[in-house]
Amino acid sequence: MPQRRLLYLDANQLQAFLWQGGSLAEEGRFPQTDDGVEAFSEYLSKHRGSIFALLADLADEGFQIESLPYTQGADRQALLSRKLGQYFYGSPLATALSFGRDKGGRRDEKFLFTALTRPQQVEPWLAALRAVEAPLAGVYSLPLLGGALLAKLPNAADNCLLVCVCHGGIRQSFFENGQLKFSRLTQMAASDPAEIAAGCAAEALKIKQYLLGQRLLARGTALTVHVLVHPAHNGAFIDHCRSNDELQIVLQDLHGLSKSIGLKTLPRDSYAETLYLQLLAAKPPSDQLAQPAERRFYRLWQTRFALNASGLVIFGACLLYAGKQTFESLQLHERAAQTQAQADSDAQKYQAILKTFPPMPTGTEALREVINRFEALNKRSEPPLNLYLAISRALEQVPRVDIERLQWQLGASPEGSFQLPQDARKTAAAPSDKAGGMYANAAVHGLLPAALAADQRGQLDTVNAFADALRKTPGLEVSVLRMPFDIESGKSLKSSAAAETAATQPKFILLVSRKL
Repeated sequence: MPQRRLLYLDANQLQAFLWQGGSLAEEGRFPQTDDGVEAFSEYLSKHRGSIFALLADLADEGFQIESLPYTQGADRQALLSRKLGQYFYGSPLATALSFGRDKGGRRDEKFLFTALTRPQQVEPWLAALRAVEAPLAGVYSLPLLGGALLAKLPNAADNCLLVCVCHGGIRQSFFENGQLKFSRLTQMAASDPAEIAAGCAAEALKIKQYLLGQRLLARGTALTVHVLVHPAHNGAFIDHCRSNDELQIVLQDLHGLSKSIGLKTLPRDSYAETLYLQLLAAKPPSDQLAQPAERRFYRLWQTRFALNASGLVIFGACLLYAGKQTFESLQLHERAAQTQAQADSDAQKYQAILKTFPPMPTGTEALREVINRFEALNKRSEPPLNLYLAISRALEQVPRVDIERLQWQLGASPEGSFQLPQDARKTAAAPSDKAGGMYANAAVHGLLPAALAADQRGQLDTVNAFADALRKTPGLEVSVLRMPFDIESGKSLKSSAAAETAATQPKFILLVSRKL
């Protein structure tokens, strides 16, 4: 954080103070001359990185109170600017303080317009600040800080006059319900406490007459006056500042007030500007007199500070996230090491258990190969149930066919190796164009009704119908090994009376195959 330096300006000189944690250290006094301004410029060049605030305690100061229609936004700003120009034409050091809206009527808003009416007294010092691009927080008037000081006084009255002594003279500020209404600075060359006390009493009486004339105070009402006094000067002020029907004077301990507002550097006399400087440094008021152009470098500093602070916050967040990730990574490495150690321990235990078993007659690889082959054969074996179910469904479709017997086997070819009659074996021995794989084969020995013994065409149709019924089952291959009669080419289908008399149930053989 940059250092904070406070500038106190009166009609005779400008004083520069370094403020650090409630302590004020005076660094220089610069008279209201060209040489003083030049010395002040050299002082600024040495402390360009500091934040400056100017507190003005000048007699040429104006106050005007007026109620205006309530407005907002740009209209409000334009209205206030026009009023400030009417009251304090030519003075850029002006501002408007809002006292809030009225409770009745149009509910207008009441303002206090105040300004330094002789900006020529302040301009050389502001020019020096602009020349070195020093960040100026604002130009403040001493009466604007009186409300914060009044809040620290014990048992402060609603309507009172706050009187303090500064190097510029006797400052008197009138407050109504805690709101500044009027302030006046009376220059005084005396330095004796008794003369200062007499001057405070005389000026307070004059202010009361003015307030009566302005109808800010009701007649017959005693004005409460709070006077800031150094403990060593209490005797002189008690002698010259006495309460009466006109004034109710209350002496306030300057050291006690200094401690209550956090000022560690206690005043050595009754001059109270250090109290106001402490109030300015601890809690500057929101209203100040400088125009935005005078505070440009201060705004730039605020922007730069905000960016740097945001960068630091982001950097800190990144560091925290990186630390969290690093911590989690270390935890993962630790868990991985523990898991690896557990795996090594389990492997050692497993090897120790294996050593307790008797030696195998063959190697692990050979045993694994045998098991794999056994599993493959087991998967490729199939019971005859599926073929029997297919034959049963075909018999339901062709009920004229009876089964004499069934032969079932697994083989490497769809022809199988069944023990068949001589003529059927010739047909089954025909070479197959299919190679590889395992087959479930069934030789179906069928019988036809005796009534078809003389009807060779009926026998042929029945056998073909039975074969077609078997072929409806997906994956089945059906071939006829033997018909009930000889159907070789060159022979004709005929019937005879002798065949009818000697007829028995015609027989046929089908080969049914399914690839596994």
